Amino acid sequence: MIYVIGFIVGILNGMFAAGAGQILVFYLIFIKHMKTHESRALSVSILSISSIFAIIGYSKIANYDLVKVITLIIISCISGIIGTKLMKKIPANILNLFSGILITGLTIYKFFK
Repeated sequence: MIYVIGFIVGILNGMFAAGAGQILVFYLIFIKHMKTHESRALSVSILSISSIFAIIGYSKIANYDLVKVITLIIISCISGIIGTKLMKKIPANILNLFSGILITGLTIYKFFK
């Protein structure tokens, strides 16, 4: 089952470039009963590789400004390290609640937009 979920998450990541991580985290926490922090770490690891391949696919239909891309990669790496350090300090139930509120808010926003 985990391979099917991984396949679906990879497709969603390539299609939407967002949301796939939350689906994977939900599956890992509530179906596979992994610890919240471990499931988020695994999700980021998997989606990082999936995103590299999505970039290759998107490069055929989008023109990238290489300087902006490199700058954003550096900023993302730094903020990713900061986010990881902060995540370790947040209790799992609060982390899950915040994720749920964020996803619900984005869904409502997109629905009424």
